[in-house]
Amino acid sequence: MDVIDAAHKTVHNPKHGGSTAIAARMGMSSTVLNNKVNPNTDTHHLRLDEAITIMEYTNDTSIIQAMAHRLGGVFVRVDEEATQASIIMTALSTSACQGDIMSEMQQALEDGRIDCKEHDALQTKIQDAMVALRTLSVQIANHCEGK
Repeated sequence: MDVIDAAHKTVHNPKHGGSTAIAARMGMSSTVLNNKVNPNTDTHHLRLDEAITIMEYTNDTSIIQAMAHRLGGVFVRVDEEATQASIIMTALSTSACQGDIMSEMQQALEDGRIDCKEHDALQTKIQDAMVALRTLSVQIANHCEGK
């Protein structure tokens, strides 16, 4: 998803109170906020600090996920406290994600080619695996006794 599309979707999500509620919390008019997240408007631009504020208020990380995806990476929110049990569960999850990728790959290659829909499905599975692996990495680092 495009970054501005993610911002637009986040701001206009009724679950978050919509643009009126978010704009009020940010101290701006909803018209200005709507213009900042409108993909068809070139006169207003969402600043990075405003994007962070929106994500903090809504607890929706779609904007930073879109940024990370555009740059070839992933955004992962990781719980600071990792127990041995949670590390094991995350490790199992990474293994399951790898199996999901291989299953998706097998289905995609049955006809000898990968179409756009199959590509998107594979990319989603690969992103999920990268998130799981990054989560595992951070959990292990946080659990290290030397830290």
